[in-house]
Amino acid sequence: MWSYGTPILLYQTRRKSKAIGSRSLAMKARLLAPTPSRSIMTLTMLKKLNVSEVAAQLDRPFSTMHVAVVGDILVSIYICQGMLEWHQHLDNDELFWVYEGTMLLESEWGEVRLRPGELAVVPKGVGHRSSSGIRASVLLLRCGFAPERKNGRRRLYAIAGESSLVRFSLHQTLQTLASPLRFQTVTFIEGSAVQVASGEGTWPVEIPATHDLLLLVLRGTATVRTSASMLHMHPGDFTALPQGTVYQLSTTRDTALVRVTREA
Repeated sequence: MWSYGTPILLYQTRRKSKAIGSRSLAMKARLLAPTPSRSIMTLTMLKKLNVSEVAAQLDRPFSTMHVAVVGDILVSIYICQGMLEWHQHLDNDELFWVYEGTMLLESEWGEVRLRPGELAVVPKGVGHRSSSGIRASVLLLRCGFAPERKNGRRRLYAIAGESSLVRFSLHQTLQTLASPLRFQTVTFIEGSAVQVASGEGTWPVEIPATHDLLLLVLRGTATVRTSASMLHMHPGDFTALPQGTVYQLSTTRDTALVRVTREA
């Protein structure tokens, strides 16, 4: 049984956004969903969260916290401990990204065991279940806005042997990077890319940001500046920047980042 906690605020702008979620947990912060027609914003107040700190608030197996909306991708953190029943999603692809611990992901297209920094995407319509003998913290990415209306690409069932699950590794991709401070795509989820990059210095970024994006620090330290705020981020910290944000990004030596954003 999934238990959804109170969403969390990641950024705030002068323009009003619609708040979503429940008040089932005694938390003061809220997530603000970005509006599709957002214009260029000159003021963006950022807030950082930490994966381990959010996971520590989830005290039941398979309890879940929504932490960000990036474009139409809903980012959640859940605790994998024990075993879920087999199920499928007719309209949603799901990306599983293990942050701490290990998880077995079984499906009609085979199984993969995921360790920290490893990901796998279960396509819509493919029956699957996740399990772990010990507590594991997992980031879950999926379409969060009317997925049943998205291009009509519903899958009612999967054909055995049609394909197989693929395990992706953030750390292995980092080892193959040709240039510093340049993001490389690891995999995709519903038109959005999960990317990694590393390096020291000031990063070349699109100004203003052409799409919503999420930044997470894998190692090292990063600083994100806007006209209204500055964040110093450490491993496990992440923040979301809405489309139109004017920002600067700088990192210290041997820093590695993950970025989730709409495919260009």
